[in-house]
Amino acid sequence: MRFVCRDIIRVGNLLFREGLVSARAGNISRAFGEWIYITRTGANVGDLTEEDIIRLPLKERHILDERASVELPVHRRIILETGKPAVVHAHPVYTVAISYGKEVITPADSEGKEILGEIPVLDLERPSASEELAREASRVLKSFPVVVIRGHGAFSCGEDLHRAYSLLSTLEHSCKILFLRGS
Repeated sequence: MRFVCRDIIRVGNLLFREGLVSARAGNISRAFGEWIYITRTGANVGDLTEEDIIRLPLKERHILDERASVELPVHRRIILETGKPAVVHAHPVYTVAISYGKEVITPADSEGKEILGEIPVLDLERPSASEELAREASRVLKSFPVVVIRGHGAFSCGEDLHRAYSLLSTLEHSCKILFLRGS
């Protein structure tokens, strides 16, 4: 579906322009019907093309593609368990920095408080591309809009990619404020 690819490309550009990902970090997925569309491993998220988006069956967890992001199993599980079709994973610098000292991130700013509330921070043995990450992130995202993985980054999900992106943008803004306050 062309519109799904256009949305992924647009959100990738926003993530990169805002500094929420470096050139080859982060990944984006969107379920549509029986399919999941996910960014290619190693793709430059800020300069995606349609060739950087891989389409795979959503519910067939055993079907993998070495071109797809290594976080594919995490994205699949989040979508299937939360019922939300859009997932964004980023590595926001201030969020990662703040994650080292917290079990929960509590925004100090009014926007962060209202939109995010408290954000759980998971301390995982295998914080990237693991069954542990898939299980724990999907569990938390059933109840919270965003989850932070200590030292790794954050995942958000939503009804659309723009919503999932905007949650990460709000999170990073709140973490900048916390960082600058020395919190």
